[in-house]
Amino acid sequence: MAGLEKSPNSIQTVAELDFPGGPIPLDSSFYIDRSGAEALACAEISKPGGLVRIKAPKKMGKSSLMLRIIDAAVDRGYRTVTLDFQQADTAVFGSLDKFLRWLCVNVARQLKLEPNIDDFWDEDMGSKVSCTIYFENYLLAQIDSPIVLVINEINRVFERTNIAQDFLSMIRFWYEQARASPTWQKLRTVVIHSTAIYIDLNVNQSPFNVGRPIKLSEFTAEKVQDLAGRYGLN
Repeated sequence: MAGLEKSPNSIQTVAELDFPGGPIPLDSSFYIDRSGAEALACAEISKPGGLVRIKAPKKMGKSSLMLRIIDAAVDRGYRTVTLDFQQADTAVFGSLDKFLRWLCVNVARQLKLEPNIDDFWDEDMGSKVSCTIYFENYLLAQIDSPIVLVINEINRVFERTNIAQDFLSMIRFWYEQARASPTWQKLRTVVIHSTAIYIDLNVNQSPFNVGRPIKLSEFTAEKVQDLAGRYGLN
């Protein structure tokens, strides 16, 4: 913080200031919205079957924005589910079947539903179809309000060729189903990634060319000045 001086009215020294090292709390005065990202994301999840795509390098504010999207969803009376692929064991990515079962159980638990996954899983139909039926006929069927499904660090699947193509095409299929299905219109999806998409996806099977894209950019000089002012610096 060299070069930043305390303003005459500030009672804190620079050393005493609480600089954020992670997501900025909802009640913090140090959160600065960029390019109306929060409003754009919240408008998209208000749409039936809406999908938001957030991309930015690490430490650029994705998690802080995610907290505010979730908070806005709760204020609207929506149910929310957050899946962070960084928290998944390596073994979870061993096969598509294991990965999708892990996903379904996690969503059910967060919605406070018994998983009952074996009642809907049929190896003859395959994992993707089983997962889709599970969401449509079990999860979405039991929840009356919209469900906001937040998938953080979705880029972790990019390097898993054994699951990436099928999983990402399934997300796109769910989005398209919402055009005609009231059941799928209840699902609103937020996907967050910190790296470029480097897998080869058919344009008609990719979730990365639909919905609302949001790219968090670096602070402008004006935003830096605004933030410094909030810290009592000049």
